[in-house]
Amino acid sequence: MNEERVLYRRVHDVFRKTLETTQDLIIIALSVVVFYVSIRVLINILFEISHAFEFKRVVSEILYIMILVETYRMLIIYLKEHRVAVSFMAEITLVAVLREIILTGAMELPPLSLAMATVFILALVLVIKLTVKEERADIEEKGFIHTELRKIFRRHERKQRNKKHGRRAGEAEQQAG
Repeated sequence: MNEERVLYRRVHDVFRKTLETTQDLIIIALSVVVFYVSIRVLINILFEISHAFEFKRVVSEILYIMILVETYRMLIIYLKEHRVAVSFMAEITLVAVLREIILTGAMELPPLSLAMATVFILALVLVIKLTVKEERADIEEKGFIHTELRKIFRRHERKQRNKKHGRRAGEAEQQAG
């Protein structure tokens, strides 16, 4: 009976690890695709700027790159955390909605569509406001590069303070002696 349980757990662990590895490979492939598309759009923007400059089109492409960058960040967080960050999804959606409004033009939208877009944007802002602190604190706690750099700088500052205080204490002892 005990051997059956151990075998079951081993099979379960192997199956789970295989699925997680497969998911990671899919996310890595998606990240490469998003990165490739971002580079292509950036090159298109450069050609657009060098030729006939259409402000609406350039702004649209820049916002598209922002969507791709946020998607890329979300994929990286998924790789690290194995969960989807709701705040990043809401930010991506917010930028996408704003991009469409800019492309269409707010004045050309029917009043009902504009009202619905406004309500949707407010709902997204609320979602971001409610989730961003908790998710970002949780992500930063796990140790992104800027968090690690911040820790290194704090350690360095503490060492510098200790050296200064150590010197001052030594100087005070010399003067007293």
